[in-house]
Amino acid sequence: MKKVLVLGATGMAGHLISLYLSEQKYDVITLSNTEFPFLENIICDVTNIKRLTEIIENGNYDVIINCIGILNQSAEDNKELSIFLNSFLPHKVVSIIRNSNTRFIHMSTDCVFSGEKSHYDEDSFGDGTTFYDRTKALGEINDSKNLTFRNSIIGPDMNPNGIGLFNWFMKQEGVIEGFSGVLWTGVTTLTLAKAMDAAIKYDLSGTYNLVNNNVVSKYDMLKMFNTYRKNKLEIKNNRTIKISKILKNNRQESFSFIVPSYEQMIYEMFDWINKHKDLYGHYKNKISERGILNESNPK
Repeated sequence: MKKVLVLGATGMAGHLISLYLSEQKYDVITLSNTEFPFLENIICDVTNIKRLTEIIENGNYDVIINCIGILNQSAEDNKELSIFLNSFLPHKVVSIIRNSNTRFIHMSTDCVFSGEKSHYDEDSFGDGTTFYDRTKALGEINDSKNLTFRNSIIGPDMNPNGIGLFNWFMKQEGVIEGFSGVLWTGVTTLTLAKAMDAAIKYDLSGTYNLVNNNVVSKYDMLKMFNTYRKNKLEIKNNRTIKISKILKNNRQESFSFIVPSYEQMIYEMFDWINKHKDLYGHYKNKISERGILNESNPK
């Protein structure tokens, strides 16, 4: 049984990755700055490098997964912390484990790119222009031992006030707008967790764009979300905004894991939520369990 330390276990990605890997029979230890009551948990402020180093060096972990980051406007408003968490921390962890067999899996984002080019592969230069973009680009790990998964994510959040797209969608009532000109190449947090499971077993390293090489608009994605809502929303197509940060995977031959279709990923995401209702009380009575049970398994 492999021993895994998840940094940032209370976040949108971290909680699901921790619980999924635990369900796959990994020995999962979680680290967070507030309590994570579902698995063995270490409360630690990662800016305390001395304590973090002790935890890593004494833990005898096979894998450390980094789900810590400061996002978007918060990065702009907290530049010093953003540099520490998004840029410095991943490299510090790699330095701590350099002489051990412990591997590091880091989460990056399509936001390291500006969207000015038609697509970006694993070797593309991070030309993002915001402070958040630049700090995340600096934090990427690209070597022969450790792994950076680069992708955008959607998924459920234990925090009712989480800023993710899915949380926003589940709060809405009546009429909303979706943007058909905003193109997306990403994965659900559940698919990301499954890919991490596969990467641990496969010993994948370097930078890997975790995408299926297909594109979906935010408008169409909201319509997929709507399939599984009890009280359907009216989604109007807004064509006024055009944004395209399309990731391209050029390393599919080096990794057997296949990213499913968007329809399949969203189906599996809602199925996960229904099977873990105790985590997501703020979605109560908003998701159609019957719709998931009756839905043919999309591919």
